[in-house]
Amino acid sequence: MVSSFWLPARRRTPPPRNDTLIGMVSRVPAVIVLLLIAFCGSLAAEIRRIDIIHLSHMDVGFTDHPSVTREMQKIYLDQAIDACLRDPGFAWTAESLVAVDDWWRQAPPERRTGLLRLVDAGRIGIGALPFNNTPFLDRRQWRQMLAWIPAELWRSFAPSVAIQDDVNGFPRAGAIELLNHGVHRLFMGMNSDSGGPPMAPPAAFWWKMPDSRRLFVYLGESYPVGYYYFHKDDWRRGPVPRVADTGFRQPHAGDFFATTETALHEAHRICAARLRRMEARGYRHSTLVIPFSNQWRMDNDPPFPPLAKFVAAWNRLGLKPELRLVTAGEALKELEAEAGPTIPEFTGEWPDWWANGSASAPREVAASRAAKRWLLALESPVWGGAKPKPVGLPEELLKDLCLFDEHTWGSSMSVARPYSLETVGQFNEKARLALRSMDLAEWLVAQRTRAVVAAREPGLYVVNPAPLPYTGWLPVATEALRAEYPGIDHYESGMKPWAEPRSPADISPANDPAVFADTVPKQVAKFWVENLPPNSVEPVRGQPPVATLPNIALDSLGWPVRITWPGMSKPLFAAGLADFTSVRPAGFAPRAILHQMAAGKPGRIETTNAVAGAASVHRTGHTLVYTQPFTHPSLRRASRVLEVWKGSPRARLTVTLYRNSSDLPESFYLAFPLPVESATVHLSEGGVPFVPYHEQIPGTCMDYFAFDGWAHYTTPAGDWLWVSHDAPLVTFDKPEVWTRRKTPAPANRILSLLFTNFWYTNFVGNEHGDMTFTFDLLWQPNIAHPDAVARALTTRPMVVQR
Repeated sequence: MVSSFWLPARRRTPPPRNDTLIGMVSRVPAVIVLLLIAFCGSLAAEIRRIDIIHLSHMDVGFTDHPSVTREMQKIYLDQAIDACLRDPGFAWTAESLVAVDDWWRQAPPERRTGLLRLVDAGRIGIGALPFNNTPFLDRRQWRQMLAWIPAELWRSFAPSVAIQDDVNGFPRAGAIELLNHGVHRLFMGMNSDSGGPPMAPPAAFWWKMPDSRRLFVYLGESYPVGYYYFHKDDWRRGPVPRVADTGFRQPHAGDFFATTETALHEAHRICAARLRRMEARGYRHSTLVIPFSNQWRMDNDPPFPPLAKFVAAWNRLGLKPELRLVTAGEALKELEAEAGPTIPEFTGEWPDWWANGSASAPREVAASRAAKRWLLALESPVWGGAKPKPVGLPEELLKDLCLFDEHTWGSSMSVARPYSLETVGQFNEKARLALRSMDLAEWLVAQRTRAVVAAREPGLYVVNPAPLPYTGWLPVATEALRAEYPGIDHYESGMKPWAEPRSPADISPANDPAVFADTVPKQVAKFWVENLPPNSVEPVRGQPPVATLPNIALDSLGWPVRITWPGMSKPLFAAGLADFTSVRPAGFAPRAILHQMAAGKPGRIETTNAVAGAASVHRTGHTLVYTQPFTHPSLRRASRVLEVWKGSPRARLTVTLYRNSSDLPESFYLAFPLPVESATVHLSEGGVPFVPYHEQIPGTCMDYFAFDGWAHYTTPAGDWLWVSHDAPLVTFDKPEVWTRRKTPAPANRILSLLFTNFWYTNFVGNEHGDMTFTFDLLWQPNIAHPDAVARALTTRPMVVQR
């Protein structure tokens, strides 16, 4: 996604803190800083060679419908093969493996052989990653990402470099999986728009993993920038014309990279001036690696074969530095050999500035997370050894979920024209990846659930596919029950399909369609399970009610502000639980304000807090359920429900809100204040734990964090675990709107980022209507494996009637 190249200039983020000479500059007096800069500049190597990597940046969408982009990318690989066959100087890098996989599946044998020959000859390089990713892939998805193609084909392609373009971060989980598959180099072509790199590119560093293995990282410039080393003005118009818009033509030979002597000398003048500036800033290597994508749209663009003739003509004239058109693998291998001994080393996570875009579609994100949980449940040993049928469907769904977590969410005009057919069509395809996967994965689990009790006596059973015991209510539709079963001791009202409402009392405040009555008594039957063993099948049994109660303090509206159980010296949470806050830019053209703030300019942000109403409480044999409505100008209605376990220090919060339709940007946060004081918070991304602010590459995003859904605190008073089922973005203490935080925030107040439509392109502009978010809070004296506990809290056991 390239839109920043026609927008105002962006502020670069400062270089990271490290213990090299360059890294120490930021921590010494200004006079010494100037001396060090002068000294480093004097040490800068003359750039003697430029290696050009020619590629097509793949957005699965953005320029065109995702199906169109994938068809186009197949055509581009054919064009690259033909260009290599016509011109021995041409070289091509396939950025995204999914495009190669699509092509391979339909290519005839002789064409496949031709590609493999060009790969063996070093003329075509294949990137190791299927596509450019957001940071929301879990551990299983990362394994799938590096097993996208058959192992034999992977060995034939022998990828040596992974390419992550556009995106402003990269998870350590992905880096670890790359190393596991023999890929030791990562090319990052970050787009600084609405984010920024951790240091000024181009730069190289070693990225050390927790197991001490290292990845060579080249923080390159963004994929179209190679063009601007030789030209001052854009050739691109539009800036993002659709491929079907025949009014825009592709570049021809001579439109740029012309080979006349006059054009070459002008290109050399532009290039020399840019290199002098780079050398003055302290670039220290004799080789410079630059990417180039075509100038038709920059994204999803075809090869430009005349580039090879330009490189050859430049070198024939003896212009300096030397130019080479090479694959990314060859370029980074040689750069590593030159730069590797002297570049700095960093450790920690690489949080992504662009992660907030996914929160523009909270319903679809929730569906994707539910689908991942169902697929994980399929791996439980409770099912026995048989594989689910249809065979291969779980892998297909996992690939679809990987594609859902790809970085393209919609049209280039998705926010400017949120209701256009182009925008709707692109997001429909994106949403399908999550929603279809959720339903099919749940169906697979249901199949296995029925099969696992098929040989048992008739009755009502519950299946727990989680790795830890389960305690809580489980629902079943009253209409489904064919007999009286022991243990069902709680009923709730609900919707009765095809039951027409007869009076206003038949309609709840949330039932806007008013098609069917939804206050009908005893529509949902519930039974309590206590310590249901992991990976087990058990008949439903009755459980005696819990007589003891935790110590609960309420505010003046009846909402809990403090709850303690025996053995706790501090409450489960502090006052202000589930406080709802929105922020938005104030002034004319608010997204322009946000974009200017992203570039470092000032802007005013309005904060609006919700107003709570009177709470009510419902008592059951095992829990206390507090319900409280709240109002907010952006919401048609909203409520929060806190279910408190009587017998153990645990609570579940469910927040349901109806966002009013509005194309204007705003962000929603929900607060979770915890009595952990200055305890360190541990998160996890892709299954790899990290401490935000402290265990991350310096200069990376500290304003918010993508995470696996749990936050863990260890204190002298015990351990707290906070779990988010649906919303995978978090910040701490207060909302951050382009704060570009450089120091840690207090971590004892979690803010779940429920929704934001701050982006001006690519993401969803106006998701509205009902949204539901569920969270768990748990205290134990010691939580040794927070990931397993979080999985158990979010895995719903299956109720099955035999």
